[in-house]
Amino acid sequence: MIVLGLGSGRTGTASLSQLINSQPDTICFHELNPTGAVHAGNPQPILNTINEFSSILSGGDKHLLAIDYSRQASVDTYTELQQRKQVTTLGDIAYYYLRYVEEIINTTQNVRFVCIKRDRSQTISSWQKKSTINRWFSLRVADRLKSLITRTPYHESKNFWQQHDGRAWQLDPVWDKTFPNFDADSKEEAIGKYWDYYYEEATRLEKKYGEYFKIFDISEMSHRDGQKKILSFIGIADEVMVLQDEFHAHKSK
Repeated sequence: MIVLGLGSGRTGTASLSQLINSQPDTICFHELNPTGAVHAGNPQPILNTINEFSSILSGGDKHLLAIDYSRQASVDTYTELQQRKQVTTLGDIAYYYLRYVEEIINTTQNVRFVCIKRDRSQTISSWQKKSTINRWFSLRVADRLKSLITRTPYHESKNFWQQHDGRAWQLDPVWDKTFPNFDADSKEEAIGKYWDYYYEEATRLEKKYGEYFKIFDISEMSHRDGQKKILSFIGIADEVMVLQDEFHAHKSK
């Protein structure tokens, strides 16, 4: 089975990857190759990944998989894939798969989509924090002085959800192209519109492709019954499921 995890971002997708990757004979990436992904216009990089997954699951060469080598997590998971004698479930978790769900289903029916949903206001707040450019105090002072001397913008955050020229927010060549853009009076409003768009589309896909696509609340990953629901949907048998009291990849221990 191919498993693709989705969610608007800041929705526990890293934890979902950890949950799925813990299952027997399973390898699950987290944002395998964002360098090749775009929000719209070219589904081929995404479909290439699906075809490569299908080939590996059919016994093909496990080395033949396009990954983003600048992402250490992708390299580490790729290395683990080479060391496995048997892989029966292969997946990736990334918000940008949403745009190409229907193209993927038209390519293969051997796929399940797990979409994680988090409260709207919590998601907005988390994205606001995540998109902030954090600096030590001394570096912040130095960068401000550099900005004045060189007459270049000083950026305190990024904005993936609105078109901009890089003066108010820092441009990001990898991630900017993977998000839709919205007309809004503020970044906060644009993130809210993104959340609305994402789950309106996810709900439509769930209604149309319920056999393949299902939305789960983020709370389901914090207890065993919820984890069982997710794993059952992707075809993991009850007797081999690996469960924990809570999967939270980025939570402080």
